[in-house]
Amino acid sequence: MNSPQANRHIRGKAVALLLAVPVFIILSELILWIVPLDLSFQNRFFLVNRALDYPEVFKKDHDLFWRFRPSQTIRSDFFEGKTYRINDHGLRGEDIRPKSDRLRIIALGNSCTFGWGVSNENTFIERLENIIDDDPDMPTVETINAGIPGYSSFQGRRFFVSDILPLEADIVLIMFAWNDQWAAADNIPDKDQRMPAPSLIAVQNTVSRLAVYRLMKRIILSAVEEPLDEKLRRENPVYRVGVVDFYENLNVIVYQCRQQGILPILLTSPIPALEKYYPPGSRSPMHRYHADYNYQIRLIARNHKAPLIDLAAEFDRYDDLFDDAPRDPIHFNRRGHEIAAETIYRFLEAGMDSLDIRSRPGK
Repeated sequence: MNSPQANRHIRGKAVALLLAVPVFIILSELILWIVPLDLSFQNRFFLVNRALDYPEVFKKDHDLFWRFRPSQTIRSDFFEGKTYRINDHGLRGEDIRPKSDRLRIIALGNSCTFGWGVSNENTFIERLENIIDDDPDMPTVETINAGIPGYSSFQGRRFFVSDILPLEADIVLIMFAWNDQWAAADNIPDKDQRMPAPSLIAVQNTVSRLAVYRLMKRIILSAVEEPLDEKLRRENPVYRVGVVDFYENLNVIVYQCRQQGILPILLTSPIPALEKYYPPGSRSPMHRYHADYNYQIRLIARNHKAPLIDLAAEFDRYDDLFDDAPRDPIHFNRRGHEIAAETIYRFLEAGMDSLDIRSRPGK
């Protein structure tokens, strides 16, 4: 049986051990702040988007894989030096009111919709609002940018139901394809990816911004993760979302819109002209895959009599909408956003009466 003195000694050791942990963390954070290191690791969960390696920007999500941390202005290496405002709904732009007495148009998509590399006022959805508001014959509108970098149609389908439907849109512009057609890491498509339990994700989101945690994560992943098999990816790739699932994901979004009295408008996804991306005479698998996905978008519009804006075809009329196509064939530039906004505006202007939007209650 321990004496009182022995018990005090044991309690003292326990208290010292408990205090040692936060002291270690604080000292480690100070050291890593004074001696900055690259704490990011090329995450192989997905190839294109390294969202989970930038905890200052994103947090993990059990159903969506990642989402923006809300209510912050972010300047991060993830954004290549650009600064973006993320509102209280975890979307780009200013805070959103629960209700609106204006026609509410929401753009759902990936980093192209988000406006990668361009200022908020130059994104196509923001420009669209300004163009419509300058037209006295059009109803006043409120636009919301619901583009999330790296999202596939699989994530977009879930995100639409969980986050966008409650915003009570009148029109939803839908544009996906790029992240769907990318090869999945470890040949695991989005629908088969498995995230940790929500309780574990909550812990990870709490500690993930600690420099010491990120350093330990990088060391461990560098030791245990094997390089991707590039040959396998080229010869027998598995896409994040195959064309059949891509069709079904967009089909569900269109169906959900109509069930809620929302007008869905499908947009094809632009790609630079082949000669801008490859030398003359070259073949581009990327262009062929992209054409397959855009075909599915057109097919849904035809099968379900859903409005379609063929943005890809419109972009083919220009040769200055991508600043550096060989390096980045995905994100169109400021001029591209301008063309997109004008194209969507002309579609809405020409069909506003036939689309039966003006007569909606409260509009």
